[in-house]
Amino acid sequence: MAKNRLEHQVQVQLVHEQERSYPEVAFPVPEGAESIEVHYRYEKNDRSVVDLGLRSPDRIIGWSGGARDGFQIGLEKATPGYLAGPILPGEWAVLLGAYKVPDEGILVELEIKITLKHRHWLKGDLHTHTVHSDGSYTISEALASCRGKGLDFLAFTDHNTASQNRFSVAQDETLLMIPGVEMTSYKGHANLLGHPDALTDFRVLTPEAAAKELRQAQEKGALVTLNHPFCPDCPWELGFDVPFDAIEVWNGPWRELNETAVAWWQQRLTEGRRIVAVGGSDTHRDDPFVRHGGPTAHVYVEEETVAAVLDAVRRGAVVLSMGPDDTFITLTADGAGVGDELEVAVGRDDVELLITIRSAQGDRVSLWSDHGLEQEWTVEQGKQELVCRMPADRLFYRVEARRYLPDWELDVMTCLTNPVYIAQGILGVSV
Repeated sequence: MAKNRLEHQVQVQLVHEQERSYPEVAFPVPEGAESIEVHYRYEKNDRSVVDLGLRSPDRIIGWSGGARDGFQIGLEKATPGYLAGPILPGEWAVLLGAYKVPDEGILVELEIKITLKHRHWLKGDLHTHTVHSDGSYTISEALASCRGKGLDFLAFTDHNTASQNRFSVAQDETLLMIPGVEMTSYKGHANLLGHPDALTDFRVLTPEAAAKELRQAQEKGALVTLNHPFCPDCPWELGFDVPFDAIEVWNGPWRELNETAVAWWQQRLTEGRRIVAVGGSDTHRDDPFVRHGGPTAHVYVEEETVAAVLDAVRRGAVVLSMGPDDTFITLTADGAGVGDELEVAVGRDDVELLITIRSAQGDRVSLWSDHGLEQEWTVEQGKQELVCRMPADRLFYRVEARRYLPDWELDVMTCLTNPVYIAQGILGVSV
């Protein structure tokens, strides 16, 4: 059993005298629970019918009758018929509806899983469009597409409208839905994520107007990303002194506009700026190349909520990959992860980097710092861990992976991590 999961296997013998009653199967829920999952089974026939539901310490949370064999609830995700929300510590109970119980009784087997809050990776798409602007996907179709790719979250970022966000307040069973809007003007595009109505006026044609609008969005709690800044058709022309939280360096399939964005980002990092890199598919419709999750944003969260996803982006705890199941790389420096700052003692010579690569397919993995390209390896297949000691006098370390795709005759980025930042501390031994 995983450290972050509690499991209960329970057998309940219902007797005929309990017919038309609601027996409870109580179980304890500790502080810090993130989700509850319940499954049940019994020998079903016309004479045996047992319904299913759930109560918390203070109310009924859901009821599915005999329509389902199980359910799950989370902080912001839930099976239809059940309510997501805070999972209070205390006595919970599976509700059994003993609708029909034959003379010989019914044996009901229950499996209860409680997942505790823990730091883990979620993957999703931070830039998508629907029929609420110039896309062809309905909300339901977009959700189905993302579910099919195994994503954990998606952001609705239709152009200059908030009408799509009426749907993001509903609870999906498997996906976190992030409300958003793409502020789209003739001078550039920016995503405002996390607020259902973050945009006041999209007609920003000067840096001053853009700064005012983006600042207002941030004051509402929205996360601001400047999108595809070097796109030949719709570049960002309002300067980089406006308020923003991240820059979209990877938009859709890998191409020159993304290459230019990564080079710009690398230069800013080298100058000492700390800028979060994000990516999104910018999917509008069914397309052989532009698809949900291409690229995928992996975020390292404290819990499965929209707020936690956006907090991870703000911290820079983000890794981008070509697809949800493609090459995925994590980087630590003496235990500090992407987006973190590692403080080292003045005079210390080196730090230990751990690079963990999963799902590689002949990728060229490269390590970058403010000194440029530091090292490069080829990783053929599967999972591999690279450990190396590198100079401590760098501003940051980050990792890229690239691969040649013969079918496309292209060399593309397959994974890109945000940096682990290095800060020089005081004299003495760092701990």
